[in-house]
Amino acid sequence: MIRFLRVTLKPLKAWLAAQTLPTAPPRYRLRVWREVNGNFSPVRKELIAYAQEALDDARRRIRKGFEDDLSPFKGAADDPAVHFPAMLNRITLQGYLGETLAGLAVEHFGAFGHTDWHVPAFLFRFHDTEFQHLDLINERLLMEESHVPDAVSERRPGRTGDDAIAFRIDESGKITHVLTLEAKCLTTSNAATIQDAHEKLSAGQRRPSGVRELITLLSEYDSPQAQEWVARLIAFYSEGFRTAKRSDGLSYTVGHWPVKPAARVSWLPHAAPHPSYTAKRRLEAMEFQLEDLKGLVDILYRRA
Repeated sequence: MIRFLRVTLKPLKAWLAAQTLPTAPPRYRLRVWREVNGNFSPVRKELIAYAQEALDDARRRIRKGFEDDLSPFKGAADDPAVHFPAMLNRITLQGYLGETLAGLAVEHFGAFGHTDWHVPAFLFRFHDTEFQHLDLINERLLMEESHVPDAVSERRPGRTGDDAIAFRIDESGKITHVLTLEAKCLTTSNAATIQDAHEKLSAGQRRPSGVRELITLLSEYDSPQAQEWVARLIAFYSEGFRTAKRSDGLSYTVGHWPVKPAARVSWLPHAAPHPSYTAKRRLEAMEFQLEDLKGLVDILYRRA
């Protein structure tokens, strides 16, 4: 599938209010958005749709082989994806939110001075440990056994590899720029997590591993748009990565914002990249400070 949904920009900007930061050096920029929870209602439905569309490919993979085109699922008990992702642990859902906000920011607010970035698909379908976990959850609920999604025992490791990848293409459809996104989403800011994210980005290769996964994903769809992306991604994978410009992006979502000292606006550094980022590429850091992280996860993924 190729994603199409976008969120109306004006209410989105009213909900995620951009914070003013000092000018950063040429190869690095930090942007900070702070949630205004009172402005969430106008963007609620569109944001739910955006977050759910990002997961549709994962649902397709979970259901593959189970659904007869001539006889759809008769009820919830027949659908292996019915509890995805609502019954997964909150930590997993926060991870999904962080990756989704990374794509949303690039598509709606731009990056590196350009607003024509494309995130053709998210890579949630490759979270195999959670799909195995989902089988266990489905069995519990089918047998009318108890399931406490947010119990510590229900946590599973996150998906490895690139969190999201965005592209710019020229008039001929060739990929000219690639932006690899690393996403973190925490209830409380953590210095070790910030360092780990920068180290992972810094070690990234010129040809992101997620490109191969995107080719695998999109090859399952026969729409003209999907096939166009498969062709350009294969061209990028074979030779195009040599000339396309690769940059890095860090999306850091956290359930609170700095209070002391009063002059501090962000958890991430704004004057220069984090010391653990040693790559020579351009780095775009994006920080989302949420007023009600728990509530947002419930609304987007548990339909509270």
